[in-house]
Amino acid sequence: FLDNHDVSRFYSVIGEDFAKYKMGIAWLLTYRGIPQLYYGTEVLMKNFSNPDGKVREDFPGGWAGDKENFFTSRTGDRAAAFEYVSKLANYRKTHPVLHAGKLMHFIPQDGVYTYFRYNDAGESVMVMMNAGKDEKTVDMARFAERLRGFTSGVEVTTGATISDLKSVKIPAKTAWVVELKR
Repeated sequence: FLDNHDVSRFYSVIGEDFAKYKMGIAWLLTYRGIPQLYYGTEVLMKNFSNPDGKVREDFPGGWAGDKENFFTSRTGDRAAAFEYVSKLANYRKTHPVLHAGKLMHFIPQDGVYTYFRYNDAGESVMVMMNAGKDEKTVDMARFAERLRGFTSGVEVTTGATISDLKSVKIPAKTAWVVELKR
């Protein structure tokens, strides 16, 4: 989990940095184990756990007199966050490689962390995260063991095609979840 009722909310802890938020959500929904989302994380609810009640505030909406209703009306980054979580959570739900597949991760290099989720059925998802402030060019040869037989990939959240698996340029503060294609 990234947060729960006993700790400060994730979005507040990362300084309300939306790029970091997306990297955290990508990790949570693609790594091993059963992900746990605390209510409101999907719509950028924030606060610190001093006192605990601050992170246990009601979810806005559904009650007469609520000023906002995040069940039916989300705008800006709240809408983008909800859409991002929805895409990745639904992808995870419909792709067993993420909830039952194997994991192989590589030592981060130049601020880029890469891991693969794969299974015996030949499915493979590459997750690449650039936590740095600059775009990075990644020589994909170091991942040859996991890329063997794949020729391209589709980034799950944007639909963008990655047609060259020899070298990629990953933007700063970005997480890619790439379904690899043969």
